[in-house]
Amino acid sequence: MTVNRRLAGWTALAAGLLTVAGGVLLGVESSRPPAAVGPPPALRLSTPSEAAPGPVSGPVPGNGPGKSASAWAVPTRVTIGALRVDAPVDPAGVRPDRSLAVPEDPDRLGWWIGSAAPGTPKGTVLLAGHVDTARDGAGALFRLERLSMGARIDVRAGDRVITYRAVARRSYVKQRLPADLYRTDSSPRLVLITCGGTFHNGVYSHNVVVYAEPLGTGNM
Repeated sequence: MTVNRRLAGWTALAAGLLTVAGGVLLGVESSRPPAAVGPPPALRLSTPSEAAPGPVSGPVPGNGPGKSASAWAVPTRVTIGALRVDAPVDPAGVRPDRSLAVPEDPDRLGWWIGSAAPGTPKGTVLLAGHVDTARDGAGALFRLERLSMGARIDVRAGDRVITYRAVARRSYVKQRLPADLYRTDSSPRLVLITCGGTFHNGVYSHNVVVYAEPLGTGNM
């Protein structure tokens, strides 16, 4: 993977991941971390009888011709009109070094297969991506830290589109992401993650996280 100032941090998404999900690691740039905005969605944890399905650990089912999409269909595209983003999404597992195997193409996002899937009634849908690369320039999440609260985020999954509303933004020191980002038994929400903060010795100091709440589901 080509490394430049904004994408160097893919190797630092997570101390919280190490304890909760076995490890997923990240990396964006700006001169300083963006200010916190809005309250993150409240975590309403399910009771044991309401527990959500476990994380996907094997091959992820597809939705080819003639197949009906399940409620937990794999996300395939994210659209953020306010940022002019229309990005394909690929399932992303974890490498032996605990880094997230996101697409090298900065125009594509990675959906961590250990997180919830769009459309499920519980858990966090975790999507992450590069901001830019030296070779390809600006990526899908280049302006994530500028996203206005209340902005609409559409996630395509199977034959449906799940719509979310951005409600909060936070900036966390690398390897200090909250453990609750990886829960699959909480109230439903979406998080978009990239990197930010200061750049030093090939690593960015922070991760930028945008939280969003589901608004509804529609057919494509």
